[in-house]
Amino acid sequence: LASHRLYKTWSNMIRRCSNPKNKDYKDYGERGIKVCDEWLDINNFINDMYPSFVEGLTLDRENHLGNYEKSNCRWVNRITQAENTRKIRENNTSGFRGCCWHKKSNKWMAQIAVDKKHIYIGLFDNALDGAKAYDNYIIKNNLEHTKNF
Repeated sequence: LASHRLYKTWSNMIRRCSNPKNKDYKDYGERGIKVCDEWLDINNFINDMYPSFVEGLTLDRENHLGNYEKSNCRWVNRITQAENTRKIRENNTSGFRGCCWHKKSNKWMAQIAVDKKHIYIGLFDNALDGAKAYDNYIIKNNLEHTKNF
């Protein structure tokens, strides 16, 4: 099955969750992210995921804290993949997604990017309130983004 179009996806998923020498292991296996027992057999992975496979999409875990299993995985484009991440930018000053310091107003500003457009959510006295507003916006608009809480 090494020539099957999903083999590379399957193989990379297995390696980043189980091989401490893999460059991505720290973000997966080391954090406790596992591949379900059924998917350790590539035949089961292909049976579960190939029917919904679309060329150009990548495998994504809907809950970025959850394991690789049929109920938590889907095929998505790179924009959705980027929105569903636990990583916060290195230059983040608030410690929360979607919340940054707004110098002109001397307040914390909540904003979100949807389809490559920045949407202003509001100004807040503290970063925690901005983070909560960000999460509420995601919930209210049924977005795929990763929430803070």
